[in-house]
Amino acid sequence: MKKLMLALILTLPLSAQSATCTQVDLGGSWKIYSVFDSPARCTLIMPSNSSTVSTTSTCYLPGVVASTPLRGTLNIAADCHVYGTITIGTLSRSIDGYISKGKDSISGAAWQPGNVYIGNQFSGVKQ
Repeated sequence: MKKLMLALILTLPLSAQSATCTQVDLGGSWKIYSVFDSPARCTLIMPSNSSTVSTTSTCYLPGVVASTPLRGTLNIAADCHVYGTITIGTLSRSIDGYISKGKDSISGAAWQPGNVYIGNQFSGVKQ
């Protein structure tokens, strides 16, 4: 019986064994926490049909009175790998992360394009 169960599991298609993602999974409103020269709490809004961050996305930086615009592009691969570039004010970061299996949280690393020695981690929750 155990051998039969193992044989059945091994014959499942790879897509059934692992999560698959599409651009739609990035769609919606995300609360992202990171450090870009200072701590940042961002509202990242992604359309479900585009890789371009919505123009209504903003970040709150302690000590800065007004919200700071958040711009960029984010893509997602079938294996739920999230990548792209975002800009907060004048600071740009390359993004490399993954969406969770439940597609409701994201985490990864961000670094200054062209300088992998200046970077940080980020995490976020879908709202």
